[in-house]
Amino acid sequence: MAHNQRIFYAVQSVAIAPRGTGAVTAAHVVHGLQSVGMSSTFTLDQVFEMGQIEIYENIEEVADIEVTLEKVIDGYKLMFDLATSGECKTSIVSASKQRSDVYLAVYPDGQDHATGLPEVVCMNSGMYVSSVSYSYSIDGSATESVTLVGNDRFWNTSTVVANPSGTYGPHTPTGEGPTVNIDGTDAPLSGVVRRVDVNVGDSELPEIVRSQMGNDPVNFSSGYHIQSISVSTDFGQENIQELGRFGPYHRYATFPIEVTCEFEVMATSGDLVNVSGTHPNLTNNDIIIRDTAGTVLDLGGAGGGKNKLSSVSYSGGDTGGGNATVSYSFSNFNVLTVNGGAPHA
Repeated sequence: MAHNQRIFYAVQSVAIAPRGTGAVTAAHVVHGLQSVGMSSTFTLDQVFEMGQIEIYENIEEVADIEVTLEKVIDGYKLMFDLATSGECKTSIVSASKQRSDVYLAVYPDGQDHATGLPEVVCMNSGMYVSSVSYSYSIDGSATESVTLVGNDRFWNTSTVVANPSGTYGPHTPTGEGPTVNIDGTDAPLSGVVRRVDVNVGDSELPEIVRSQMGNDPVNFSSGYHIQSISVSTDFGQENIQELGRFGPYHRYATFPIEVTCEFEVMATSGDLVNVSGTHPNLTNNDIIIRDTAGTVLDLGGAGGGKNKLSSVSYSGGDTGGGNATVSYSFSNFNVLTVNGGAPHA
């Protein structure tokens, strides 16, 4: 059993491996990790009967587990890439079918980094990506958030042993678990992405977003006035059951999947969106977001994007002294590929 008095950020580490490998060489530490959360939900189905107030049977259905991770974008391979074995670079359909094993290792609370023999390791087995989001803003660091869902979680407190490479990992039903060590010298590959690192000039943006040019439409460095960009999607993973089996035999994404992208822009000329009740108002837009760490969020570009404006809101600039901003929300269905980040060590 663990002997820690507490758990804090320096003694936790997460690694992701393709499902069922359990091999040190197949797993990758998540670099730049900011937070990890895990939950288990047990579903109970109550059966009562005529003739007594007491419950007849409280039946346990299959449990659902969830892992939520957030990391800064720092030049290392993205979690969406790790959790889908790179299929997020190909298509959202292929990415939705991939499974991974997610390991959380907790080290002694007297250490200043996560290395050596863990006190406890949690293995989340056969996880599917449920949702993913990316956020860039003028304040703070660019982030990636990923939620994974599954049905199998194992806490290992007594069989953590040295593997042949000399590092440590948990024994699992498939053999040795991956190493999750961080040696205290970890640093970003590209630098953590901040507002200056968003490559707006090489990104493909909707024309309406590019309309807020202020009084200097020639000098790009003073143009567009974008305050934040967010991209997100939810796969809506659902279980498929069958007779004769307790757990599901498969999970599937509930297509069509909506992909949303929101831009908040400092207003210089209103929102500039005309609305007519007598004819259609919208056109298709290309959206590709790039940063200097090599991240590419492709929602459809090169003239073939099908992102349409779903809402626009103009707010601020009131007597409280704030500035007016415009939020443009776009959406498409089933189009998102994500690339970027160097291979992990």
